[in-house]
Amino acid sequence: GYDVLMDDRDERPGVKFKDADLIGFPIRITLGQKYIQEKKIEVTIRQFNVTKTELVSSGSLSSFIRDSLS
Repeated sequence: GYDVLMDDRDERPGVKFKDADLIGFPIRITLGQKYIQEKKIEVTIRQFNVTKTELVSSGSLSSFIRDSLS
């Protein structure tokens, strides 16, 4: 039940993060070294003027997003 846009451009992560912020995506999911080492997904949620970032296990990603947006 989610629309997803994957940014697979050949750009540095900072450029991609900046563009996502400019477009105004409410959720950014980042898979990086933490995912490889600890099986944790970095989730950044933007609501109003508050941004929170947390590491979430892959099994609880959907419920974390649903709970954060309600």
